[in-house]
Amino acid sequence: MIDSVRSKDTTLTKAPPRTERIFSDDELWYFRTREQAQIGPFRYRSEAQSSLERFLRELQEQLHEQLL
Repeated sequence: MIDSVRSKDTTLTKAPPRTERIFSDDELWYFRTREQAQIGPFRYRSEAQSSLERFLRELQEQLHEQLL
């Protein structure tokens, strides 16, 4: 029942297309935040990936602390 109501709901908007957060420029790697800040450079994609994961973990920890 809920599915049929949701499928007719015209007020729902589609999420904006996702962009790749990790990218390279001139053989160096960066990651982009939601605010479009570019973090880097890193020599390897794997370094950018692990730094992005650490960045997101730290944001989650900060949010958790604010909620306490």
